[in-house]
Amino acid sequence: MILLQLAAAYLTLFAAGMGVTLLLLRSLSRLNLLECGCLAWLFGVGVVSLLLWIGGTLVSGVILQAIVTVACLALGVTGWRAKQRAGVIFELPRPSGITQWLLTIFVLLEIATIFFVSAKHTLGWDGLLNWEIKARYAFVNGGVLPVEYYSSAGRSFSHPEYPLGIPLTELWLYMWIGEAHQFWIKTIFPFFYAAGACLLALIATRISGRCWVGLLIAALFPFIPYFTSGPGGVIVGYVDFPVSIVYLTGLGYLLYSLSTRIEYPFYIYASCLALLPWLKQEGAILWCVLVALGLVVSWQQKKVRLFAVSILPGLFVIISWRLYLKLMDAVPPTDFSPLSVHALLNSAHRVGPICRTLFAEIESTNHWGSFWLLTGLALLYLLVLFRDTRSVVLAGAILVPVMVYSSTYLFSAWPSYTAHVTASMPRLLLHIVPTAWLAIGLALSFRRVEPEKQHT
Repeated sequence: MILLQLAAAYLTLFAAGMGVTLLLLRSLSRLNLLECGCLAWLFGVGVVSLLLWIGGTLVSGVILQAIVTVACLALGVTGWRAKQRAGVIFELPRPSGITQWLLTIFVLLEIATIFFVSAKHTLGWDGLLNWEIKARYAFVNGGVLPVEYYSSAGRSFSHPEYPLGIPLTELWLYMWIGEAHQFWIKTIFPFFYAAGACLLALIATRISGRCWVGLLIAALFPFIPYFTSGPGGVIVGYVDFPVSIVYLTGLGYLLYSLSTRIEYPFYIYASCLALLPWLKQEGAILWCVLVALGLVVSWQQKKVRLFAVSILPGLFVIISWRLYLKLMDAVPPTDFSPLSVHALLNSAHRVGPICRTLFAEIESTNHWGSFWLLTGLALLYLLVLFRDTRSVVLAGAILVPVMVYSSTYLFSAWPSYTAHVTASMPRLLLHIVPTAWLAIGLALSFRRVEPEKQHT
């Protein structure tokens, strides 16, 4: 019975996400079924969690679940009807040649392995006490986080100020299966891995024009020690990996917009901008990075008006969440001091130790192997050989977040700010790992990608 209930939870989530995806891509005549499925997962997570949050301000319990279910199904039906009216057809590209088939099989085996290992592994510290705890509190309170949770100093350890994208997705499963069972929410994160691996392969293939490149980096995707064994990796229920996949998707479609005249890549980019700040606080930083890069791309393509519209959903999410926390009188975070010129000047001496700790982490073969060396060589190759907008945007998407993340430790309120860097920097670096793999893949393609006139 519990499997049927779990299936119902996932089907409604996918229905909502597929509806959004079909509405965004309805201008195309052919749709890649695998691409639609991956985007449906990402957008379904966003839609369900936002509906639970917004609906929870008005109703709770079975009524809330029923309203969200009806909304998800309505979105799915609306998207399907839009597809039917536009005469859009699905297609599923197949590998060609023994190499592509072997790489495809290898990627599928990796996805199955991640599902299996996730089922065997327990949730990590943050996965339990920062994210799952919110889903549990909401479940026992009729699907709504109690007001006291936000303002209680005794619960400040669980960071009430953190966004609710993943906790409310976990809550959705709890509501359908009728109990707060941690085992079943562990299935959420392998779905992010499956979507991420497929999107990485699709984006790299589309931009490079070489299918083997996309399949190769998708196959190499999990071969980083920290990725599967470190705190914050894909199997421990942390939000850092889902953030990295949404960031990759937003950037990937932004890069793809450089080689096509159609507008739908900007629609996907805008949707990812809305998701990033809803998943994690650092998502607001990544939102700012993607907005800056989007401005560069839109200016070159003379699509500034489209860009201006695309940033509105994310801006709405950021402002709405800040206002909501203020209305709930949420306990302020204690990890960082308030931003001020005085605090910045007083912490200037931290720059050297922070940089040394960062470089020590990047050089750690126990965490990363030779991954960051390969990333550096790939960026150097792309920037020196091609010197085009795509290479500059890709380099900015990797380097700027690292610099901004590092600068935040100037305001760390921990007794030892270097311990703060050591504890959290590996997880923050994880945000750009899929994007770095994309850079490596494009460097492997060994050719400049010419602009194309239409999507294939």
